[in-house]
Amino acid sequence: MTIEIWLSITLFLSVVLNGFMIWFSREQSQRLTYVSQNLSDLVEIISNYKEHLRKVYSLEMFYGDETLKFLMDHTNAVVKLLEEQYGEVIYITDPLEVIIEDEQQDEEEEKEQDVFYAGTRTSNT
Repeated sequence: MTIEIWLSITLFLSVVLNGFMIWFSREQSQRLTYVSQNLSDLVEIISNYKEHLRKVYSLEMFYGDETLKFLMDHTNAVVKLLEEQYGEVIYITDPLEVIIEDEQQDEEEEKEQDVFYAGTRTSNT
């Protein structure tokens, strides 16, 4: 009788703990997706800003301005930092492209064998 009680308590605790872990992992996954999308937007905004700054710097009126040049260098450093530090998080929501070269090569070799195999030949004459 006591072993049944202990097993029931253990089962109940296991179900509660598993339910909590499923909920917690789902919440963390949603938060990570949210952060990834926002970081991706941030990188895009800064890249657009960098392009706009480059166009302004190339205008005849501002060409050679040291302040704009330093601002461009700083913007390039920020974009590089974001891509290096947070590159994995930024692209976490992008679909993965899986390239299976071995299987593709095997399929190509089988097709080549089928093309060159003609079976036994008999003459029609």
